[in-house]
Amino acid sequence: METDNNNNNNDTTTQQQTDQEEVAFIDPNEGGEELIIDNKEEMMDDDDDGEDVGIEGEQEGEGEGDESMEEDFEDESVQGFFEHTDSVYCVAINSVHPDVIVTGGGDDVAYLWDRSTGEKVHKLEGHTDSIAAVKFNGDGSLVATGGMDGYVKIWDVATGKLTQNLEGPSEAIEWMQWHPRGNIILAGAADFCTFMWVTLKGDLAATFAGHSGPVTCGNFTPDGKRVVTGSDDGSIRVWNPKDSTCMGVIQGHGFHENLITSLAIRNDNYLVITGGEDHFACISNINTGKCVGRLTGHSDSVQIVAFSNLNNFAFTGSSDGTVRVWDIATFQTRSILRHKEGSDITKIVPHPTQPILYTSSTDRTICVWDERNGQLIKQFKGHQDSILDFDITPDGSIVATASDDKVSLIFSLQQPQQ
Repeated sequence: METDNNNNNNDTTTQQQTDQEEVAFIDPNEGGEELIIDNKEEMMDDDDDGEDVGIEGEQEGEGEGDESMEEDFEDESVQGFFEHTDSVYCVAINSVHPDVIVTGGGDDVAYLWDRSTGEKVHKLEGHTDSIAAVKFNGDGSLVATGGMDGYVKIWDVATGKLTQNLEGPSEAIEWMQWHPRGNIILAGAADFCTFMWVTLKGDLAATFAGHSGPVTCGNFTPDGKRVVTGSDDGSIRVWNPKDSTCMGVIQGHGFHENLITSLAIRNDNYLVITGGEDHFACISNINTGKCVGRLTGHSDSVQIVAFSNLNNFAFTGSSDGTVRVWDIATFQTRSILRHKEGSDITKIVPHPTQPILYTSSTDRTICVWDERNGQLIKQFKGHQDSILDFDITPDGSIVATASDDKVSLIFSLQQPQQ
């Protein structure tokens, strides 16, 4: 439902935007860097399963989350937040003030709380349906909440006061993203449209209309000059945020055959990976409007995708309980990372500065992997139901979770040795 750039926690320093400043959007004629892919014009297929380096034997049993887990229940968390009265759907860590956490849930409220003490700081009330997404802006002063009631609300982090109630969507918010360099927010909705607001004024700056199904995922490119959205209609669209025009559509033969669940945009601003219910992922060049590679091998829906911040790798997480690491140059599987068989992978977050990958699953665990060889570094347990979302601090040492068990937990790890 919610999708981010290369990682879901881009901690790029945000320049505070005044009312008069204009966010730098793209010149439609601007080109991209050379694509590091063999054969740009012809689509390639990968049927190589790669090296299976999943959790095996004793380690595999640790993450299964079956009935025996109740008897052998372990809680490795160092802190928790227990105020929610329904499932916790989303969580975010303030990248500037990492002791500040926000969570949103099925109880229609969000909370700002202290990571060190687990105590509530502010209760954010006003939504009339479940909160599906929460995001801090770049300087950590504002937090946005997106609800299934169709509203995006902006709150002052220091006071907990509502600063803007952003209107436009007629149906549920599917995802939200802040502009990487300004107080502009983007949200996709179930009403087939994507909306962009200037949050300092509360003005609706643009509506991107053209999909024929709910807009399930999307984001700004990392330079902030284009918007990319994916939909139930099986297409991705590239938009000019200055005038809301559609700059290109990728769909049809060789692309996805069913709804698109997730997308990520690489830091080069033009390479996009999409996951679909058709069991595969596609890599596309949005400058040329071509799908340049199709990643096959999963046996169920690809629910979440990401790019490495350091290596020429892509990651796909599936309802088949596995995460695959792909070599983008060859479209081959490098390794397969296994959670419990039959579980859904719910999120993938690459470390911003190290070759480390974090994954969550409905098997109730967070796993930390070496993305280069697929080896398991650490597995965190503590939840009694599915983990739906998580976030990491900028240094990767802290993980905050959101779960169906109505709880958010904090896990801590020493920086992995490279």
